[in-house]
Amino acid sequence: MRPSIFILGFSIFAMFFGSGNLVFPMQIGISCLNHWEIGFLGLLISGILIPFAGVFAIKRYQGSYDQFFKELGFGANVIIPLILLSLLGAFGIVPRCITVAFGGFHVLEPNIPLWTFSLSFTLICFLTGLKDTRMLNIIGKFMTPVKLGTLALIIIAGIIGAPFLPSSTRTYESAFKLGLSQGYQTMDLIAGFFFSALIFNHVQQQCKSTTDPKIIFWISAKASLIGASVIALAYGGLVYLGASYASVIQAVQPTEMLPTLTKHLLGSYSTIVIAFAMGFSCLTTATALNNLYASFLHKLFKLRDKHFYYVLASTSFISFSLSLLDFKGISAFLTPILDVIYPGLIIFTVASLIHPHPHILKRVTFYGITVAMIIFKLI
Repeated sequence: MRPSIFILGFSIFAMFFGSGNLVFPMQIGISCLNHWEIGFLGLLISGILIPFAGVFAIKRYQGSYDQFFKELGFGANVIIPLILLSLLGAFGIVPRCITVAFGGFHVLEPNIPLWTFSLSFTLICFLTGLKDTRMLNIIGKFMTPVKLGTLALIIIAGIIGAPFLPSSTRTYESAFKLGLSQGYQTMDLIAGFFFSALIFNHVQQQCKSTTDPKIIFWISAKASLIGASVIALAYGGLVYLGASYASVIQAVQPTEMLPTLTKHLLGSYSTIVIAFAMGFSCLTTATALNNLYASFLHKLFKLRDKHFYYVLASTSFISFSLSLLDFKGISAFLTPILDVIYPGLIIFTVASLIHPHPHILKRVTFYGITVAMIIFKLI
């Protein structure tokens, strides 16, 4: 039995489209105004094309990020995934997902404390992520329709009533650079490495054992293209809304921009819409990342199968603790790290996509660029 390509594609969209994906596109629109298309172009490159280059690169390694990073030598297949998954998981993106989701539900119920919401959120992540197959099926069949429906409602309502775009003082070059840099902040290239392995393994499990690996590759590749296309549409809509309604949302906190705009567009009864939109968007991404991080640690320390539940509970608790920090604080911690590791990863990804075999030039280029970025940051 083969998995549904569309359900898998929507699952990919749901996993990628999480916390920063709801915030950064609107920030681009607010800054670029009538140059929003140029800012969106930068975001399209760094937030979609580059991340999905990572997705396809891992697929060329039969869904094994271990084989992918092993080409860098020096234990890189352990050290680099540990660093990247720690940032994606309990020490970065998962807590950020919780803070953004809280922004939506805080509009619905202003009296709810962050710790109560965070505790409930992480508990759901834990229960949903107990099994990879169950997680992808729940995300694709149930969570994604809610996310797509609410986002589509907000974007369509915003486009229908959009005022004239105000003029921007930014140049085209400045708008493009902003879109490019904001795309890095989503960390979707890093997520793509590990989501690709999860997707490939899921397709492999759903197909017969005799299925040709090339067929498995093309099933996961087609699903990835569907997911990328839906993400592109969502990004374009949010960037445009940020540009059109900049006067409404530019003075509010990042996590409150979408709730504020939704209330402006749909009235006070829209609070339940935005709560579900942001809640489900962040929940799907956080669930996938928390599961990936726990699975990696479980495998790294060679624990028994039954101990996976304890590892997943531990990563969930760390995420809960760090979520008590605000969105800006988490982003400030992540930005300098991304500035150092992203350039080398991009070059290595493109090189591996073209030539999926070990080569000394790929290794030298990756370490050379990474060391240069560290020196640049220290100067």
